[in-house]
Amino acid sequence: MQKVRVPINSFQYGEISDSLLMRTDSPVYAQSAQRLENLIVMGEGAVKKRTGLKHIYDYSLTGSSSDNQSHLFKFVFDDNEEYVISVENAKVRCFRLLTDGTVSLVTTITSDVDGGALPFDDDYLQEYTAAQYGDVMFISHPLFAPRMLVRTSLTNFELETYSFDTRGDTSLLTDTAGTVDDDGITLLKTNADGSITSFPFDGALVSSGAARFGDEARRITVYLNNNSAPGNGMPFTINITIIGTNINGGFQNEIIPTNQGQSVLTYTSTNYFKTVTVIEVSQQIANFSLKAGISADRRFYQPIVTYQPYTKFHGSGVTLNPSAVSGTGITLTTSTNYWTSDHVGTIVRYHKSEILITGYTSATVVTGNVTDSLAARLTVINPLRTRDGSNVVEVTHINHGLKNGDAITVQNAAATGGINTGNLNVTDQVRSVIDDNTYTYQAGGNASSSEDGGGIVTISCHAPTTEWDEQSFSAVRGYPAAVVFHENRLCFGGTLAEPDTIWMSKLGSFFNFDVGTAADDESINLVAATGDSHEIRYMTSNRDLQVFTSTGELYVPTYLNQAITPTNAQIRMQTPYGTEFVAPASIDGATIFVQKNGRIIREYLYSDSEDAYTASAISTLASHLVESPKYLSVAHSGFGLPDSYAAFSLNNGDLILFSSNRAERRASWTRATTAGGFGSVIALHDRLFANVYDSNGKLHLCEFDSNIGLDFYIYKAYGTGSVNVSSVFANGSVVDVIEADGNTYLGEFTVSAGVINLTAHSAFANFYIGKKFTAKLVTNPIDASIGNGPSTGTTRGITNIIVDVKSTESMKVNSNDVIASSFTGKKEVKTLGYNRNPQVTIEQDKPLGLQINGIVAELIV
Repeated sequence: MQKVRVPINSFQYGEISDSLLMRTDSPVYAQSAQRLENLIVMGEGAVKKRTGLKHIYDYSLTGSSSDNQSHLFKFVFDDNEEYVISVENAKVRCFRLLTDGTVSLVTTITSDVDGGALPFDDDYLQEYTAAQYGDVMFISHPLFAPRMLVRTSLTNFELETYSFDTRGDTSLLTDTAGTVDDDGITLLKTNADGSITSFPFDGALVSSGAARFGDEARRITVYLNNNSAPGNGMPFTINITIIGTNINGGFQNEIIPTNQGQSVLTYTSTNYFKTVTVIEVSQQIANFSLKAGISADRRFYQPIVTYQPYTKFHGSGVTLNPSAVSGTGITLTTSTNYWTSDHVGTIVRYHKSEILITGYTSATVVTGNVTDSLAARLTVINPLRTRDGSNVVEVTHINHGLKNGDAITVQNAAATGGINTGNLNVTDQVRSVIDDNTYTYQAGGNASSSEDGGGIVTISCHAPTTEWDEQSFSAVRGYPAAVVFHENRLCFGGTLAEPDTIWMSKLGSFFNFDVGTAADDESINLVAATGDSHEIRYMTSNRDLQVFTSTGELYVPTYLNQAITPTNAQIRMQTPYGTEFVAPASIDGATIFVQKNGRIIREYLYSDSEDAYTASAISTLASHLVESPKYLSVAHSGFGLPDSYAAFSLNNGDLILFSSNRAERRASWTRATTAGGFGSVIALHDRLFANVYDSNGKLHLCEFDSNIGLDFYIYKAYGTGSVNVSSVFANGSVVDVIEADGNTYLGEFTVSAGVINLTAHSAFANFYIGKKFTAKLVTNPIDASIGNGPSTGTTRGITNIIVDVKSTESMKVNSNDVIASSFTGKKEVKTLGYNRNPQVTIEQDKPLGLQINGIVAELIV
């Protein structure tokens, strides 16, 4: 027989699958173990007993780790203002991390700011996504409109429904009926020397004469004082009118024809407010006058532009036929079945004019309120073309959707080709459709010249058209599944009706999704049209905008020294694996995600050599550990160690930990268990929090904290010796107690009448009280190569074991107690026995310190 000394000088690959036990030729085999339970792999290759779970809060909920009763999110405003957010069934709890390290519940929310019930449902909690910016966290899921968790103070939060920006389109609101004089208005004029002249408005003409304006640009500001809001805070409009000659120089980027007046209207709906309207005049004005006033006309009560995404959900050729161009309760009839009762409360657009659905009649008929009027402001400036001697006017109206005979009303057209405004702005019908973008009508008089003109023209009609669409997010079409901030845009992804679409807000305007004219700062809509159906589940802002779907992984590329814009944005398919409902997380330069089958974990990493993303499996060596992960979070410098650790809670209640150091080519997997099971986990920097079910099924919020070998532990003073633990432990529970220096284990105690009796330990002032857990290391079968080949499978025995430990206070080796007090160094253990798979098992079942640096086993073959 031969003796061979076999070293295991590192555990840097962690726990590996028993399917690898014949790979004795691999370096992985020699630096791993068959089981690492409640042990953390350190960067140096040693393993250390995990920190205990400090008890924070009892949710008063009962269940098991397979339930979804709370989903934890982080909320970080700055280093001193950090929170853990628990989203639960119809409830949100907000916990503040105090500067002394303690955690306190500060807000419990059971209704939104309008008194409505919260839409959160524990059947779907695991699927919720969140993104935070400043004091606001956005929470998203396809079954409810995005919610905003708003921090209103250091210790208070509110929940409200996300709403898009709105405005009144001033070019469409030109009626000055109902003007009311009000002395609450002040006009401020900027003079040539930069000084400002103030004069009150008294209902009359404010000023006249060219002396007030020179050749340079001048500005008049209208300021409405706070207390001047009329009508008990009813919405109203500020009207500013310039009347005069030679004012062609431009006005707020609008064309003002010669000898024409122009009204500027600014909408607000706030009770007490300040409204500022600025008038720019770019050249000298002769014989002008300026008038201001307040209009209480009801036509201004509703904004007519909602900056939200819209989609054509109807099929080709399906028309929408409104019964009128304005008003409430008009009927909207489609040419085929389209409507459902869930459409009530949604907005449809007829030639981009908004109609709010208020009632459902049938699959083809609903009723609605026209926000302003069904008037299309033509996007082409000077869209009217006259012909000398003819009253036929050709109109350039992009995608008009009209047909011969449809009634139209022309508005706001300036005199063109010798036809005055009264004869151009008429109600007529489409005389001839030339193409999709052009048609003709008859003016009230003949042109004296051929000319393109009209300025900015509005066409009003309510003929059946295919040019209509519907808001993208609604109870009918579903809401975004994913939300993230990327390059100063709020990004939504994947609704029920459009699962493969990404919507990006305007740059820096997180409530504005107006695509506009595709300017660089305007909203972006992207569809993952790659040939497969991609249900977007998560988006991650990293090197690029990474998109994780049910069937594959995609990304929206970021360009060097160039922001994402509507003209360069694109979405590219990369890998075909698909993602489970577990939010991906970044670690060691990669984004890790759970493959759709729930049995493989991959890292999404950009490869410069391939100029593409790869998604290599990182769980292959420990495939047995991956069993339906539910939650994932990454603690950087977690467990008091310098490395980063990704924590996955599993459906079976275990927690598995992954660490990676790409530069040193090492990675490891371990497992953590507790008396109960783990639920949602969330990390804030180096602090890792977990929802944990105890052995009675009660749910607690805990934190991995300190080198205290207890779970659910609390810190208590001796007092009179009868220490109350009823806040955490039920009567009959057996708990373990450590003296507060962390080194003296006092044993087990049974809870009775809510207390444990510590009178026998009056010499100690403070205690940690909790549940101990076992740390366990089982090596791979000890193997060696001898003269005639490897000893794998032969009968062999281990006669001597040397274990190198540090700050270890209790340890068993192959069931033998070998350390009973604090010890650092090498401990030798003699053993007997032969078998075909000799192993070394190291355990610690006391709540004390343990660190194993390496093992040397003497093998007899």
